Amino acid sequence: MATHGRGAWNNSGAGGTKAYKSTKPGPYYYLGSGELDPTTNQDNFAVHHAVKAYQRALNRRLGKGTVKVTGKFDQATSDAVTTFQNKHKDFVTPWGGIGEDSSFLLLYPDLISEVEASGKPPLTPVVVSGIIRHESSWDAGAVGFVDPEDLGLAQINGPSHPDLDAIERFRPKIAFDFVTNYMNNALTHFKNSKGNDQAFQRYGVLGDAVASYNLGLGGADRWISQGRPQFYTPAGTTTPRNVWSYIDAVLAG
Repeated sequence: MATHGRGAWNNSGAGGTKAYKSTKPGPYYYLGSGELDPTTNQDNFAVHHAVKAYQRALNRRLGKGTVKVTGKFDQATSDAVTTFQNKHKDFVTPWGGIGEDSSFLLLYPDLISEVEASGKPPLTPVVVSGIIRHESSWDAGAVGFVDPEDLGLAQINGPSHPDLDAIERFRPKIAFDFVTNYMNNALTHFKNSKGNDQAFQRYGVLGDAVASYNLGLGGADRWISQGRPQFYTPAGTTTPRNVWSYIDAVLAG
């Protein structure tokens, strides 16, 4: 089980994240992050597997064997992160820990590979990246606050996807593949969409597909049947969702 409701970049340090250049609790992956609780083996489950994801990414970016994949953010991992950050000083300040910007830089090349491997335009890495950013803010160890079964970069729900266990849902490659496949299927589902409403004129079929990641395919079909309103309350809920705002956020990458 993952830490209940750890969220993304959790400021309380739940799950073992640390403060900036400190071992105090905070929202970054830094020294000491990812140590499994020896008695329960679960309190830091999410962060432990996120650190593994970052260690694997460091080996892809800097060379095989740069760091050992242990799930514990040790000094060797911090040194490797600093080396990586120094290669990207125009985008991130080198300091040896991982926040949203460094996570994006480490993992985005893998997202591009997954989208390109699908070979199905018009889906672009920007759309998949936008969904990842909206769902998890690029925190590989994100755990849903509303539903703690939503795990990882794509917030994949366990009961809805029993074919993927918790560890798999924390794997970035699986998250990117999941979103890529979902969006390609959604684009096929909505390929014959039409409409004279403002939203369709603004977003087209891609907007319908993006909306469905938030509403589900059936929910998006109902949203479309109601004229694609900006604010829409899905069946069984009482809180309106700003669907246009969601689409804008995703398409911003």
